[in-house]
Amino acid sequence: MPAARTVRLPRRAAFTLLELLVVMGILLVLAVLTAFSVGKVTSDAKLANATNTLVAMLGNARAIAIRDNAYVMVTFRVAPDRRARAVPRDPPAVQVVTARWTGEVVTVSTPLPNPNPPVPGGVVAEPIANDVFADRFVPVPGVPTRELPGGIMVGGPAFGFVTDASVGQNDRWWRTLPRFAGTLNLAATPPTFAPDLARTELGWGIGVLFGPDGRVLSRNPQQVLEVVTSAGGNQNAYVKSFVDFDGNGFPNRGVTNVFGSGPNNVDFFIYDEPLDEPLVDYVPYLAVFNEAEARKLYNPTIWQGTGSGAIGGNGNPSPRVRDQSSFIDEQSDRITFNRYTGMPGVVPK
Repeated sequence: MPAARTVRLPRRAAFTLLELLVVMGILLVLAVLTAFSVGKVTSDAKLANATNTLVAMLGNARAIAIRDNAYVMVTFRVAPDRRARAVPRDPPAVQVVTARWTGEVVTVSTPLPNPNPPVPGGVVAEPIANDVFADRFVPVPGVPTRELPGGIMVGGPAFGFVTDASVGQNDRWWRTLPRFAGTLNLAATPPTFAPDLARTELGWGIGVLFGPDGRVLSRNPQQVLEVVTSAGGNQNAYVKSFVDFDGNGFPNRGVTNVFGSGPNNVDFFIYDEPLDEPLVDYVPYLAVFNEAEARKLYNPTIWQGTGSGAIGGNGNPSPRVRDQSSFIDEQSDRITFNRYTGMPGVVPK
């Protein structure tokens, strides 16, 4: 009987522990790089989407101004909650609004004669002791508001709200919309929101004004008032504008006081409550930037609060204006306008 033969099978190769760790490390690095790339692409896509949306809204407003031979403004506000206009959206979002000048000029609580008494040359002269007054704009019927993607903010150069001592010193700073903080009461009908200025990041109203020929304007040439101010008084006392969202005919400054010492004319300029109708600074160009990314690079807790330190002025910006301006200068797209036609265009970051 033949002897039994032992057949040896070839040994199967196996990974060593070191090889497995190396492969796992490579996969981990690839996963991190992929996540970073996807996040960057998503962030860039949101910014591009917001920029394109805004350019389209600006172009449409320009077309309406030409079509209707009117003064039309594109401005911005913090989007309200769908449950109640007095409640801000959470997370915050920017709403783009197209509004038309009604031909009216109002003070804090009293409409001026409409039309105002004309003088030779078409200029309107109406001495006023109160330096808080504005052109009244209303949303254009049939033109819906648009919301920018979450985390995207719009800014404008701080040309307005200056005194003689600071002329030209604020031009390099950017101003943006506020970030509200307060107590939300969902049990009320409709829901209510009590602002907490100690935790609020103050903001401003900015807008782009198109004239009847489609060009971008720094002021409404059809409405100029002669302003009476005391010596050393408010040199910012000239006609601005506001959007009358609530339809009562007057700008709404809200119930809070940014200086905490009673109502002040600055309350009409500062945007610090959801129902505010702040006076708008006309700007000649805009910045679109990822505000969510900016908050990661700086300490937003120092952006909160009220008083002169939170408002800034005379070339000394508030911490929020300073930090956001630095981010905008390095990271934002710009929307500019042709000097002769008013057509908007994008200057990439």
